[in-house]
Amino acid sequence: MSSNSGIMLALLAAGQSRRFGGRDKLGALLGDKMLGLHAAETGATSPFRHKLVIGSPDHPCAAQWSDLGYRIIANEQAAMGQATSVRLAAASAIEAGAAALCIMLADMPFVTSDHIGRLMKAFETTDGTTILASSRNGLAMPPAIFPHRTLETLLALEGDAGARTLLEDAQLIAGDDPLLMDIDSEADLAQAHIMGPGVQ
Repeated sequence: MSSNSGIMLALLAAGQSRRFGGRDKLGALLGDKMLGLHAAETGATSPFRHKLVIGSPDHPCAAQWSDLGYRIIANEQAAMGQATSVRLAAASAIEAGAAALCIMLADMPFVTSDHIGRLMKAFETTDGTTILASSRNGLAMPPAIFPHRTLETLLALEGDAGARTLLEDAQLIAGDDPLLMDIDSEADLAQAHIMGPGVQ
């Protein structure tokens, strides 16, 4: 596929919130807006050719996701793990002829447009075959960019590890805390509130 096809963004928002006291964490408020909108707004300001949310059209954030230019793809198999969302994203990227797929998590509210820009710039300087990943304390993690050659591999993923195994050989772009903090629990959300001015 032509590199002119651009990079597709997939925001994964179909998690089960198992560690969040039984309530939907993406609908919880962080600052003056729902958690599920922080990363979405960051992604919307970045120059992606296509933008998807893998989640639910019935989610409280859905109307605002659509307003931000995202196409929402329902994941009816979300309970089977994050890999189900990654597979849907990869299939959409293949169908669109995208040069690459950037995977972001909707529960990472502090990722900045600058960090996304660094990932995209690094991808542009490669031959289009290198996986780019964010790095916190040396650990590879999303946001990550997967070139077109890896999309078929993403289609075969299973379980809740998502695309983590593919990141072992990724080129890393450091982010560290709080930039790459993800919200898994009520305690995490409380800590994010304390950060106050850092909330976008």
